[in-house]
Amino acid sequence: MKRITLFMLFLCGLIGTAQITITGTIKDNTGEPVAFANVAERGTRNGTTSSSNGMYNLTVQKGATVVFSFIGFQSQSIEVTSSQTLDVVLKEGDALDQIIVTALGVKRKERELGYAVQTLGTDQIEEVKAVNLLDNLAGKVAGISVTQGATGVGSSSKITIRGEASFSNNNPLFIVDGTPVNNNTIFNFTNEAAAGFQEVDFGNGAGELNQDDIASVSVLKGPAAAALYGTRASNGAIIIETKNGGKKKGLGISYNTSFFLDTAFQLPQFQNEYGQGNSGQFEYVDGLGGGTNDNITYSWGPRLDAGINIAQFDSPVVLPDGTVVRGGDTSLYNGLSITPIAFNSNPDNLRNFYETGHTFINNIAVSNGFEKGGYRFSFTDLR
Repeated sequence: MKRITLFMLFLCGLIGTAQITITGTIKDNTGEPVAFANVAERGTRNGTTSSSNGMYNLTVQKGATVVFSFIGFQSQSIEVTSSQTLDVVLKEGDALDQIIVTALGVKRKERELGYAVQTLGTDQIEEVKAVNLLDNLAGKVAGISVTQGATGVGSSSKITIRGEASFSNNNPLFIVDGTPVNNNTIFNFTNEAAAGFQEVDFGNGAGELNQDDIASVSVLKGPAAAALYGTRASNGAIIIETKNGGKKKGLGISYNTSFFLDTAFQLPQFQNEYGQGNSGQFEYVDGLGGGTNDNITYSWGPRLDAGINIAQFDSPVVLPDGTVVRGGDTSLYNGLSITPIAFNSNPDNLRNFYETGHTFINNIAVSNGFEKGGYRFSFTDLR
């Protein structure tokens, strides 16, 4: 019993001597105390915060590493081996000194701005590229919503900042190197009845920007951020600065390549029992009502795969010279009869329409800087 008691006293003595106490103050580089800064023993839950005048007191294990940190400042790690007074000066972090481009190309420190702004650098844009720049901003900037184009590669992507503000145009203003860029979607609207559902989405302005040439993207959120641009920027502004030769002397060559595979994630399910038409009747003539129920999109027509022949959109029409065209090519014939064909289902027509997409993006750039200027030549091949 006496041995156990002596052993416990010896163990307590070891524990007591293994702990040390550090005290001191935490200040910034201007000498002002940093209140409520975090002081923690690395690898443990042991920690404290500084008081309103920057003072702290913490007991740690001998040889422990103590981490001093606070939002907007660079963290410092110090190993302590004895009880001591340890005064720490925290340096301002990169976020406080970050230079960003604001309205009209004015460059200011982020901490000096009175409105919300967020900037993406080259690495964040080039790391995993998308064909459309707007798609690349999704999930990287707080407060923006990006809806990708629904008609495939090259189609328009919609972007809104802080939600929908109106029933019409909610596009933010795009500024590229100080020049406003039209980001509206381009469609080939047609009044031809037979082609009324064949408008093509040629994409929007932001999709034409080469991401390998972009140095930074600053998102100014709300009218206060982009007030200098007037009502055009009422939905916010996206300021884009492109790369240049820079002031670094010497020839620079960069090469970037990206490769993507695209497949249809999920296809809709269709019924394949009844075809186009109504009340079990259908016959195509011109798609404008000249036939039987050929100007509606209902699928209440005749039963499919029932061994019946019906004139359809892809039924053959033989021209006087022997040329065969489709029944849907109404502009190529006049008054000729459409040959009825089997009214069968095509359950895999949509699945067979899609193929695996391959996207290649290769960029090579040559730049050089000298005392009075610089140049940068960039070539991108997108397939």
